[in-house]
Amino acid sequence: MAIVGFIIWAAATAGLRIGGQYVFRETSTRAAVLLLLVSLPVMVIVALQVLRRYRTAEERALAAIVLVAPGMALDTISSMWFSRVFPNIRADAAGLFGGWLLFCNVIVLLTAIVSSRSAIAVDRG
Repeated sequence: MAIVGFIIWAAATAGLRIGGQYVFRETSTRAAVLLLLVSLPVMVIVALQVLRRYRTAEERALAAIVLVAPGMALDTISSMWFSRVFPNIRADAAGLFGGWLLFCNVIVLLTAIVSSRSAIAVDRG
């Protein structure tokens, strides 16, 4: 799962190096809310697909933690040296970028918990 997390991080980071200036074109409240609203279903779908083979709540929660850990660790570096890592993205987007990263990781973790509880409820029902 850590390898999958690293691959997702690497692909997302490469994508932002190439086209991040389009994702973070604006830093207004409206643009930030739109980014989060678009990211929400995408992250839920990714989490459900990647975590679908884990059946128990414990397995799914641990897998989700292992999945997001590489990206969270490496995004620490990309956030600290934002303008060097992403020279194509405007510097004033660094705060939005950091908040977006946290949001995406939280959505993956919460999806693991909620989907585990749903699976448990179905098994019991």
